Amino acid sequence: MHFTKLVSALTLTLVGVTSESVAQTITYRGYSSTVQCSGANFFCRDGGAVCCGPMPAGFGFSAQFEDLPNGSQGQGYTDACRAFLFAVFGSGTKCWNGGGARANFLNWFHSAGRRAVSDGTGVDCATPTGFSYQDAAGVARVIKVPAGVANATQVIADEYTNKNWKALAAYETA
Repeated sequence: MHFTKLVSALTLTLVGVTSESVAQTITYRGYSSTVQCSGANFFCRDGGAVCCGPMPAGFGFSAQFEDLPNGSQGQGYTDACRAFLFAVFGSGTKCWNGGGARANFLNWFHSAGRRAVSDGTGVDCATPTGFSYQDAAGVARVIKVPAGVANATQVIADEYTNKNWKALAAYETA
């Protein structure tokens, strides 16, 4: 009798821990640096199995996946989460450096729950939701990428490249 209760309690605990880790939301970023995960970056934040991209021109040369849960992986692709480029494996924060190769799309998932591409068009990819950078004074800023605005990530990337700090400051903070 006690053994059955113990097994039931352990099963419930395991299910609770597994459900919690599966429902985890993480942030993953595409950087302009080819050698490290630092500096300006576009990021996505989701619960996994979502293709994020495309990264605007000049970004995606390094990628960081923050707090990957056990049994998960972050991946980079050159084309709409179809043309595989790299994988990093959880747990913890992982960085991939492209050394010149560019991950135009990123995603993460629990290894048992791979992302499936159904139609191969890339229409099920989400665009990056935010941009992190330092302004001219060296102050760290995080802004939201406007949803539903065509080429919003490229416009923001161009404003950053051109050091248009006033235009970047006008975006909603994340």
